[in-house]
This record gives sequence, C-alpha cells and structure tokens, in this order.
Amino acid sequence: MNVERILIPTDLSEKSNAALASADLFIEMFDCTVDLMHVIPLSKYLGDSFDKIGVPLNMDKDIYPKLVENQRKELSAFANEHIKDKKRRGEYIVTIDRKPSDSILNQIKKGNYDLVIMSARGSHYADFFHGSATDKIIRRSKTPVLTLSETMFLEKINTILVPCDFSNHSLAAIPMAFDMAKRFGAKLELLNVVEMYAHDVHGIEPTTIGIDEKAVYGGIKGRLRSFFSDFDEYNFEVQDGEEMYHDILVHNNNGEKETVEFKTVILKSIAAHHEIVDYANENADLVVMSTHGRTGLSRMLLGSTTEQVIQHLEKPQITIKPDLED
Repeated sequence: MNVERILIPTDLSEKSNAALASADLFIEMFDCTVDLMHVIPLSKYLGDSFDKIGVPLNMDKDIYPKLVENQRKELSAFANEHIKDKKRRGEYIVTIDRKPSDSILNQIKKGNYDLVIMSARGSHYADFFHGSATDKIIRRSKTPVLTLSETMFLEKINTILVPCDFSNHSLAAIPMAFDMAKRFGAKLELLNVVEMYAHDVHGIEPTTIGIDEKAVYGGIKGRLRSFFSDFDEYNFEVQDGEEMYHDILVHNNNGEKETVEFKTVILKSIAAHHEIVDYANENADLVVMSTHGRTGLSRMLLGSTTEQVIQHLEKPQITIKPDLED
C-alpha cells in the first residue's frame, strides 16, 4: 500500500481529536502529507434566515469569507497541537455545505488521497460522525477510510482482523491488511462467521446446527488461492502452514518475497455482525474490511448495519471499496 496523501476531516471538537492525534503515526510509517478539512454545515441555513429578515449583509461577501478564515485558523491551531512534523502538514481545507458528507466525498475524489482518517466521535456535528453521513462516506468513497475512537499507537496494534466471506470483495481487503500487519509487526487473522438459520416455532427457542469447521476452513483457503490466481495483479499466494488454521501469505514484491503468517478463525452465529463486533472488540486491535460482500457477511457489510458496526466497534477500522467484478 502506497500512502502519499491523507485527508483528515474534523469538526474541530476535542472528541474528534483521535484522528488528528494519530496523524504522526501514519506520517512516520508512510512519510506522507496530511491535509485537514473542516465543513461548515449550518451557514447556508443561516444565510436563508438572514435573507428572510432583511439583514443588510451579503453572505457570500461578508459572512462566508470570515467564517472560512476563522475555521482555517482553527485548523492550523489543531495541526500545531497534534502534528509535530510541520513539513508534512498539507492544506487546510474549509468548505461550506448543507451536507458535510458530500463536500468531503468531493474533496476525496478531487484530492486523489490514498487514505482518509476520521474520528468516530464528534461533538456539535455529531450527525456527521455518526449516522447516514459517515455511512455514506464509507460506502461511496473509493479511497480507504480509517475510522477510530482513540489515538492509535504503534505498540498497541498487535492483531489485525479481516472479516471475510467467500466473496471476492471481502477477500480484496486482505492485501491491505497484509501491508498493515507488516508495518505494525502485527499478527493477522481472517474471521469467517457461518450464519445459522433457525425459526422460532410455537415458542421453541431458536437452535443452531453443527458445522464442519475443517470443511469451512478448507473452503476458505481454496477461495483465497482462487482469488489470488484470478486477480494476479495483487501478486499474492497462499502456502500451507505447519498446523491447521495457521497458514502463510506470500507477497511477491518486485522479485522479493514478503511473508505474513495468518490464522483462520471460524465462528457460528445467528447474526454475523454481532459475532464479528464481539470478537473484534475482544481480540483485535485493528479491523480491515470491505464494504461489499455477497454471502452471509453481506448483511453486515452493506447498508445501515455498517453504521451499527462502526458505532459498536471499539477498535480502529479500515473499510475499503474494491473495484472488482464479483
């Protein structure tokens, strides 16, 4: 993964500082430039109110420029407080928009960023950091989005988890997880949740049936090999490990082979996203996942459930939207 430019949207509240406070870690890891962005979402509504009461002020000439200037100064102050390397501070971007998510998505596309880092906790613009706006950015951004609630530290990222089903889209998150595992010196785990279907009939509690974990494990490993064979641009292969559920990812990087051992974890659940959140909160330090899936896990990865996962996930999460024909 090549990261040269990062965008950090912020609402300038103390609660949203986790992303800014993590900037130095990524600057050190990738030697990249960080742009800061703030969206003023209410000024347009204020402008409408001013027009109605006949205030002799021009919003475009008198109000907006001052708002933008003030917010840019605050962005600069936040950067001074949280980003030590002045040479790696990029642009201070301030926009005015009814919908902060649309403004940020436009900037992501225009700025050609490699990574977006967002705090999962905001203050007075909480509707941006939670709910449909965050969900919209995650689902629509073609740039990977890292969402976090607390500052990330190198020494605290020891286990990276990739929730995956048998779809190409979910497996496409693995190369990024591999790269993060190499950079953090972390363990890598692939988590597959088998959704069990049962019905509550005449007051009988739902029950689950048994699963053949060895068969599921073999199926996952087979799909991994097929995926990397079909998408050979990733330059990955899978080697058998010395014991069950423990195997090796091999990346052919310009003639040099890089390896990361990974563990396959198989769980069963009535609702996959609940199991993934519980397992990740207890066992992982970073979650890397796709926003698209086909089987089973797709219910967790698509739509409003993504928002629920983000809200309940206590650990940092990178979401990607792979451009694949699945």
